[in-house]
Amino acid sequence: MRVVAAVDTFFPDAPGGMARVAWDVAAAMARRGHEIVLVAGDGQARSREAAVTEELVDGVRVIRYPKPSMSAWDPWRAQKQIADCAAAIRSVLRRFSSDVIHCHSIFTAGAAAMVAGGVPLLQTVHSPAIQEILYNWKHQGFTGEINRIFGTSAVRSLEAEGLRKSTCLHALSRYTVSQMQREFPSHVDNFTVIPHWANQEWFRTISKEEARHRLGWPQDERIVFTVRQLRHRYGIDTAIEAIAPLARAQRCQFMIGGAGSDYGSLESQIRKLECADRIRMLGRLSDEHLRWAYQAADLFVLPTRALECFGLIIVEALACGLPVVATSVGAIPENMSPILPDFLVPPDDPPALGEKVSAFLDGRLQAPSEEALIRHAKEHFGEQAIVDCYEDLFRRAAQERI
Repeated sequence: MRVVAAVDTFFPDAPGGMARVAWDVAAAMARRGHEIVLVAGDGQARSREAAVTEELVDGVRVIRYPKPSMSAWDPWRAQKQIADCAAAIRSVLRRFSSDVIHCHSIFTAGAAAMVAGGVPLLQTVHSPAIQEILYNWKHQGFTGEINRIFGTSAVRSLEAEGLRKSTCLHALSRYTVSQMQREFPSHVDNFTVIPHWANQEWFRTISKEEARHRLGWPQDERIVFTVRQLRHRYGIDTAIEAIAPLARAQRCQFMIGGAGSDYGSLESQIRKLECADRIRMLGRLSDEHLRWAYQAADLFVLPTRALECFGLIIVEALACGLPVVATSVGAIPENMSPILPDFLVPPDDPPALGEKVSAFLDGRLQAPSEEALIRHAKEHFGEQAIVDCYEDLFRRAAQERI
């Protein structure tokens, strides 16, 4: 099968959930002998006239087209991004006969719809774009309010058009489908739910002691860990407020991985809570260090405020035998309830989160064994079975060629 995949950014260049899923699927399909071309925006390009680059990565032909930063005040920003992506996809289709175009955002779906011709369009909906964008604008002050007033209709229209023109729709969770049905009830009758998987290298390979040795973490402390983009939606400030009393009481250390716009404010919060020696900001972690961190910690915390439409980090933590305390937001209960039903708390509730972590630390809250968590991850989020489902979905989409 020949597939053109289109995503906003290439995961190794700009890590993120959407880019991660797009890259994992492309690489997995390539390993199975399919011809895959991944078209991705190059955010490092200085202008829209920069050169398009092409290279072979893990069997996938990766084509990066220039996608420079644009002013938030540019009223034609979205149209320019779509036009640039459409030009890149059109160029690929001229020399690469494709059975399916697989898109991962409203922008790439909009671009592909412009140039696909008779090629079926499969769209993975990672989250309801209208909900996510409105949430982000709500927390961007005056600029966000202007965008909300003038941009809401355009975003909704673009998302609806992508749904209408997609041959097949895919989501990672039932929660996402429910939200899309709520937002676009007339456009979402052809969804297939396929979750993502934990790659084999993310399963536990070393002991907790060895992982801590490699990271330089203390052997004689209980360690709570999280990793996220440091933005308001992910609730890291809630986790800091909740865990600070436990850290000050020498009951645990809290390790926070990730980078983002809230890094400075979170550092200030930690200093004000007088926890700088017990709550550590680790910055962005490489995949290797992230795998070690999962294997070194005693507990993972996921304090999301809104729109967690899958939660791949839950799967990665479970694959290392690491229990997770998380908020009951979005698709989190869908993934947590079968194995850790008592480890859920309301969002934005530091006392509830702090009490749950405290109960775990003192043994009042018992998690299944490390072996049971790993076994659950293998049985429910194993790569083999999930990629089988993707192959079937691609074949069904390809049969719809116009």
